Amino acid sequence: MEQTLLHLERAVWGWPLLLLILGTGCWLTVRLRFLPIRRLGTALRLLGRSRSGSGVTPFGAFCTALSSTIGTGNIVGVATALTLGGPGALLWMEVSAVTGMAVKYAEGFLAVRYRRTAPDGTHSGGPATYILLGLGARWRPLAVCFAALGAAAGLCGVGTFVQVGSVMSCFTVWLERAVPAHRVIRVLGRTVPLAVLVLGCLFTVGTALLVFRDLRAISRFSAVLVPVMGGLYLACCLWILCARAGALPSVLGGILRGAVCPSAAISGGLIGTVRAGVSRGVFSNEAGLGTAPIAAAGAEGVRASEQGLISMTASVFDTLLVCTMTGLVLLVTESGGLGVRAAQDAFAAGLPFPPSVSRGLIVLCLALFAFTTVVGWSYYAVRCLAFLTGGSRIAERVYLTLYVLAVAAAPFFPVRSVWMAANICNGLMSIPNLLAILLLSPRLALDARDIMKSTHTTQRRPELYGSALS
Repeated sequence: MEQTLLHLERAVWGWPLLLLILGTGCWLTVRLRFLPIRRLGTALRLLGRSRSGSGVTPFGAFCTALSSTIGTGNIVGVATALTLGGPGALLWMEVSAVTGMAVKYAEGFLAVRYRRTAPDGTHSGGPATYILLGLGARWRPLAVCFAALGAAAGLCGVGTFVQVGSVMSCFTVWLERAVPAHRVIRVLGRTVPLAVLVLGCLFTVGTALLVFRDLRAISRFSAVLVPVMGGLYLACCLWILCARAGALPSVLGGILRGAVCPSAAISGGLIGTVRAGVSRGVFSNEAGLGTAPIAAAGAEGVRASEQGLISMTASVFDTLLVCTMTGLVLLVTESGGLGVRAAQDAFAAGLPFPPSVSRGLIVLCLALFAFTTVVGWSYYAVRCLAFLTGGSRIAERVYLTLYVLAVAAAPFFPVRSVWMAANICNGLMSIPNLLAILLLSPRLALDARDIMKSTHTTQRRPELYGSALS
């Protein structure tokens, strides 16, 4: 099975998809007149002003989207990318984030521009909706394709098995080093540490308590936990980088050289480096994947262009900040190996705590990242399912029950296989979404032109700034 998944992953993440992702980002950046880069400061100010309000605030929708992107891909995924593609993969990951800002803007804009409003005043939408409403009924098969892939990915890949499996693998590695005499039991023919089962039960119970709630509850939860967990992780990374600042120049030079001239040991050469960086970058920030606009569509009291600007900052926080920090920490500490062991060794080598405590911090950060991703993806998957079933409550309850059961079963599945399956789902989901964005790009360009003109004419009157984005 692993060999089959490996061949499928390489086939999906070949040059055609890499060019589609990077090409769409570059095309939109130029078509939007570099709006994402030129208006990044505006976007950050809008994000800060969107915290207050009732219902699902734009900040809450942003945190919900960020909670599903800041996950195991920011730690385990970066370590895997560096192992498979060398130091240069980190630069290609950042390139995918910069071009992904334009894609994120497009997703946020289209999510609010084409969305449905329920009788109770709540909003819903996403790629399936803006494909149908923006392109017309003849494009329904493309919308159905995205919704089906999204529901499948949430249940069988990105939302459950990858996140929980990575946490359990990381926790097991820490447990074997910190408590060699830990108790183990046999479950389904496998020897599993008892502590891992307890942690799995906590994950399952926490998931069950949250996934049956609505977007308002999930967004409030994300708005509290995401800043806390992000701040804890970045503080640890900054400490390590400051302590080893002398190694940064040589590390940065190695990243630049490896991005264009990877070593002979890298499988696939330059293609392998680009594939490792871009695929892990997309897995991390989900630019073009089509998940973030599902959360963005639920934001209340926001214009389409404002939500587009707010949405694009996710690539900055997720990949350009968190993933870059992770990669630099791994490189300055010279932590080799694959996945969780490399991340734990980096924290143990760089933090001024006993090794078991330092490794425990990375386990805690990874657990928080993964849990928020599990909760955020449950909403994405349910909205995709609602598009397919016409909003059937019975189908939703059955699906969420299966979702919780998948979280409970995740510790017993091999992490390598589910990572490959998740990568395949990510690649396939991005195709219908990116095609829809390209087809709707003329409307995006027209709106961006109006924003740039109106913003230019009101630069000296800050009080009119909000109306300039209408």
